[in-house]
Amino acid sequence: MHMTLRCSGVEIAGHRRDAYREILLSSLERFQHRLRRVSLYLEDTNGPRGGVDKQCRCVLHLTRMPPIVIQDKDESLSNLIYRVANRASYVLSQKADRRNKRALRDRGRIRVA
Repeated sequence: MHMTLRCSGVEIAGHRRDAYREILLSSLERFQHRLRRVSLYLEDTNGPRGGVDKQCRCVLHLTRMPPIVIQDKDESLSNLIYRVANRASYVLSQKADRRNKRALRDRGRIRVA
């Protein structure tokens, strides 16, 4: 799995960048066989004025499935990264459950027919 982290208007120190990458990778670890690439875009939408202006966009590129896009805003980058990582993990688990149920249902139809 390849991961890209891009920042626009947000200065992130090297150790923070590695920490954010590690947070996201650890939450997606069990889905590594389904993920081809993860792109994380961080942006400060209205500059240094403060407020709820940090935006995160996470794009999960999966094998044989359309990409999943998760977007959120917050005033704290740490809170934002944790929330997006949890949301990404939840969405992938839902997709995996749906796919497994569909496969079981299709196998059942083949046996009956």
